[in-house]
This record gives sequence, structure tokens and C-alpha cells, in this order.
Amino acid sequence: MSHKVIVVALFFLCAGLNTLNAQEAPAPNGKFATVKGLKLYYEESGKGTPLILLHGFSGSASAWKVFVPEYEKHYRVIAVDLPGHGRSDYMDTTRVYLHKRAAEYILGLIDHLKLDSVYVIGHSSGGFISTYMATLRPEVVRRIIVVDGQVYYSKQTREIIANCCGSPPGQPLINRHGNEKAILLRKQFYHFRLLHGDPSFTPDVLASIKARAFIIHGDNDQIAPLFNALEMYNNIPKSHLWVVPNGGHSPSSDPNNHPEYLRRTLEFLDGAWDKK
Repeated sequence: MSHKVIVVALFFLCAGLNTLNAQEAPAPNGKFATVKGLKLYYEESGKGTPLILLHGFSGSASAWKVFVPEYEKHYRVIAVDLPGHGRSDYMDTTRVYLHKRAAEYILGLIDHLKLDSVYVIGHSSGGFISTYMATLRPEVVRRIIVVDGQVYYSKQTREIIANCCGSPPGQPLINRHGNEKAILLRKQFYHFRLLHGDPSFTPDVLASIKARAFIIHGDNDQIAPLFNALEMYNNIPKSHLWVVPNGGHSPSSDPNNHPEYLRRTLEFLDGAWDKK
């Protein structure tokens, strides 16, 4: 084999490896904003009241793509890559990931965009962040939808994390975030088994939330047991609860639930349930 052929072969081999280890590319409607020195990526579409979409831990804004076409008919949709995820900058390069700190960056993004008030939908970690946002800036966050959120990490949650998440990241995670970020996110998630105080939503904190809230939870969610949803529903003054039958940790990801999920979330956001 000639020297030229070897060089060309090595070039394509390296290009292939870079593709395998690259993160998601920005979408055509993707944008970047610098908030407190951190570059945050978000995708924006539609008009009307701003609707912030926050994915779960190790996810990205792409998690919402099946719902955005409907949401953008009614709202100005802003789907964010959480700090430390996807195309957003690292929030912290240690193994400690704090949702309250992430919430402060999302609130900073809202200020950067000069938004007076917003609605927020958050899944799992995005649900923690949504709840923190509602406690930190009640005058800004008017409605929240928390999907499979938690009030604290239970013993069951810690055991599941300890048993399932100590291994290196798989290729889907690497494809979403790039190799280095995927490794860090895996370590940060694994460390949740030891973390205390984040999240921490006691009944008095939940009772202070002024935003209208819609709690969505799978009835057989093993990662976030159902008591979390009941605690939120019983203590947040203006709240509704939907327990999804045979729903796991991400009931909205089941295509069979999509029509009902969209109907209920849009009715709640539109204010149809406010007098009920």
C-alpha cells in the first residue's frame, strides 16, 4: 500500500472516529446565549407566551421534538440543552451536579431573553429545575408541568442508581454529548446516589409555590417512586395530578400516551382547568 493511500485511509478513519464521538449538531433554529459566562444552547420556534422545555438528566433539547410541532402552534417554544448537556457548556467539571444551580442559569437565560413571565415543562431533572425556578422567581414562573419529578432522592432511587449507572457511557450518550461530556455526565449521575439536599422540596417549600402546577407521573416509575408526585400534589396549592397507568419514568415517551399527554398539557397551559 502506497504512502498516499495510507494517509487517505487514516484521514477517513479519524473522521469516522470523530463522528462517533461528536455531540449533536445545532438545529437550524438553534441559538446560543451567554449567561453568567456559560454558553447555553436553545431551540426556538412559535409565537406567544414563552414555554420553556427542560429535558431529563443526560438528555438534550431533542427529547421534545415529537411535541414541539404542536406546542409551537400555541406558544413561543424554547427547548434548552441543560447546563452541562449537549451543546451547552459545562456547568461544573466535578462529579457534583446541582439542579438549583442549573435553575439559576435557566432563569438567567430568561432574563437574557427579556421575558417577563414563562411557562415551564420539565422532565425528571428538568422537573427538579422547574420546581426550583418556581421557588426562586415566583413572579416570573407562572405555570409548571413536572413530569416524573422528585422531592428528594429516596433509598429506592439511590439503590437503582448505584446498581445501574456505574459503568462507562454507551454510544447513544456519546453521540448526544460527545465523549468527554458523556463520561462526566455518567459520573455526575452516579454520584446522585450520595448527594443530599438537591433536590430537597419539603412541604413548606412546596406550599410556597405560587405557580399553577400540573404533576404528571408514571404509576410504576421505579426511579422516582409515586410518593414524590403525591407530595407535590398535596402541598402545592394550585396543582393538578395525572398518574399515568402503566407508566414508567418517562410516560410521555410512550407513543401510546402522546395524544392524551398533548391534550392534557395544552388544556392546563391554556387555563382550561383554572376554575376546576
